[in-house]
Amino acid sequence: MADADAWLRLHDSEAHNMQVEVWETDQKSFDKLLEDEGDELRSVRRGVYEVIGMYTMFQGVIFTAVSQSSLLNCSLAWCPGSLCVVVYLATIFVVVERLKTEDLLETEIMETKLLLSSVNECLDRMDQYGAELDLETEHPKVPLAVLGHTSGFRFLLSFNNLLLLIYLTLLSVTVCWLCVGALCNNCKPCQG
Repeated sequence: MADADAWLRLHDSEAHNMQVEVWETDQKSFDKLLEDEGDELRSVRRGVYEVIGMYTMFQGVIFTAVSQSSLLNCSLAWCPGSLCVVVYLATIFVVVERLKTEDLLETEIMETKLLLSSVNECLDRMDQYGAELDLETEHPKVPLAVLGHTSGFRFLLSFNNLLLLIYLTLLSVTVCWLCVGALCNNCKPCQG
């Protein structure tokens, strides 16, 4: 019955009603922000996979072009090798930048969830204490030690990101090795 009395008194207090409206507006804003950040994170992840797909396709094109050409020989081995290395370095640069963006977005999502949680706690206390809640001291509180983003390149050390970089490296080395092997198959001095 005490909770019901507090709830009824809450609706009699204009200051408390206004504060509830502000916190509910904040709650909706944080929900929308979380949704937008989640969409952006999915877009960044999709972009990483698109870059890797294009890289894989391009390496396949390089190998197919070299292996099907009978006019190339070992003296031109530097050409597909250097092309593989340049494409590899460009892909690594783009993937690392996107992974860094993904890490920053994940940190922003965590921060937004903390802010939303603190607003929800205030609304819960308002429901619990009603008009007796002191609005001068009651504000959303977020532990500041948790806020902030990672520094450096620690995001690359996650298991999935390391596997991704190893995959890109192994694919590039394999294509270069296969291209040189294909060129040697077409070379008369190597055959002879």
